[in-house]
Amino acid sequence: MSSFSIHVDSEFESIYNLVPKVQKKVERPPMYKSRHNPLAPIAFSTNKGGAPNLGKMKNHADPVNFLRKSTPSKRNPLKPIENKFNYPASKPLKAKVPSKDDRPVVGLFTEKNFVTANAIEAILAVPRIPDSAAPDYLRKEDFGKVPKYLGEVQKEISQENEMIDAFVRKQMEAYEDTPELCDAMPDEERVVLIEKLKTKWDAVNKKYQVLCMHTMFEGHQKAKKEHFEKEMNGIEEDLEKLTSNGPLMISRG
Repeated sequence: MSSFSIHVDSEFESIYNLVPKVQKKVERPPMYKSRHNPLAPIAFSTNKGGAPNLGKMKNHADPVNFLRKSTPSKRNPLKPIENKFNYPASKPLKAKVPSKDDRPVVGLFTEKNFVTANAIEAILAVPRIPDSAAPDYLRKEDFGKVPKYLGEVQKEISQENEMIDAFVRKQMEAYEDTPELCDAMPDEERVVLIEKLKTKWDAVNKKYQVLCMHTMFEGHQKAKKEHFEKEMNGIEEDLEKLTSNGPLMISRG
């Protein structure tokens, strides 16, 4: 089946207008009606007793003759004010303000030369001694002497050096008592061993530098980097022992 649609223009008649439309009846609610009487007088109206302005009522104060300041009442009777304040006799009062008829004394002059007088007073004045003079470090009792604490520090250092020397002598005596347990390493063998260690350190350092070119380290690369660092530190410790002064003793294994 083929479907089609009919377009109906609102300007023309339509068959739908022939169908009668059902009119719905709107039910309105009942009209509101107050339960109070609208014709009853308003309660508490101001238009009572011939006083429409202020609402004069019975048993109330008169709006015209109201209670004013300092007026006695039944609840608040007026009491006489007593001035109990008295000026103390020991404290003198201030001088009075001069009146408009008072005139200052004028015409007084002096022949004193204040410039010369001030100069003479400054010349004859005794210089004041400052209250807190600055300390003179050159006159101190311990000036130029070694402080006491430095002597104590030097004493502690000398004691530590004596303990170290005693320990070293004790160790050397133990090696001298058992010479058959240790042998001195020949210088030629020491030089060859130092060269080999330096060559090994250069090879490990080259691998370490290539690995450090990477900006991001993964798990295995980080472990390899730590292994190279540990190996180089061990070689440096061995080189430090081989290059130290004195004979290098090797135990007989």
